[in-house]
Amino acid sequence: MRSIIGKEPSGPQIQLLRRLIVVALFASPCSVSAEEIQGNDPASPGHFQVEQRLGYVTTFNPPAQAGGQRVPQHALTGETEIGYSPTEWYEIALTSPYAFARANVPMTMGGMDNGIPGYSFQSGGVTIRQTLIQGDRLERTAFLGLVSRTILSPQGGLTPDLWVANKAAAGNPNAPRFVQEANPRVAQMFTPIIGVNLPNDYQLIFNANMTFGIDGAGSAFEPSIRFVKRLNDRWTVGIEHFSNLGPIGTVLPWHQQMQTLYAVADTRFKGFELSFGIGYGLTNASRGLALKTSIGKDF
Repeated sequence: MRSIIGKEPSGPQIQLLRRLIVVALFASPCSVSAEEIQGNDPASPGHFQVEQRLGYVTTFNPPAQAGGQRVPQHALTGETEIGYSPTEWYEIALTSPYAFARANVPMTMGGMDNGIPGYSFQSGGVTIRQTLIQGDRLERTAFLGLVSRTILSPQGGLTPDLWVANKAAAGNPNAPRFVQEANPRVAQMFTPIIGVNLPNDYQLIFNANMTFGIDGAGSAFEPSIRFVKRLNDRWTVGIEHFSNLGPIGTVLPWHQQMQTLYAVADTRFKGFELSFGIGYGLTNASRGLALKTSIGKDF
């Protein structure tokens, strides 16, 4: 194995390379899944759909790994998804989320902490998504759907959207009751969909995302809403709002919630479906600029 300058790598260089590989394969970033509202436009019946999503988000290191502070970090996120719709009412898809972000999962190698300062590529595992939605939704005033996601996370990685009870809160009334330090290997998300087609080409879609750990503790309620207007055959514009209110059954104080508002635009160009969004966090837990884009095509 040679370096890019043609010299044999030294022992420390080999150790650093091994650490980078381990982080890339097994560390879970603060947030790798791109924000997307379900119920908009699945694959055409009998076709595959390939979609690439990219985003920029402000994330946070877990308090336990940052001296009790929620240290802001920045991340470039991505998702590659391949879906297939055998019928107009059912779609199944395989999603691979990833990110370029600071490693936030200390791991050990030979008794040494291999946490690497700076940024690295990180995998978010694999998600299996199944969508059930009314096939004639565009002709209905109101339509319903349901999405099931099975999330398979890397070993040792955090699933940061999920909340668990804060053990440090015992006897400390100032400590938060819940923290985002869940690390189940397998999690399940159910998303009921309620859509309304309004007059003058307006559309409203509500997602009630509920996620919980299968082989470990952790849960989250993350409702989202999309309100758009179709301008013509090619362009749709509007707003999207994403939130994480806390664990299922509990609404956290406003400053601990994640609330992000986006301005969005969708268009079609030469058989491709393009989406763009620019948003900003409304709380301290989700502050900062957020960008997202996606490109998809049926085959």
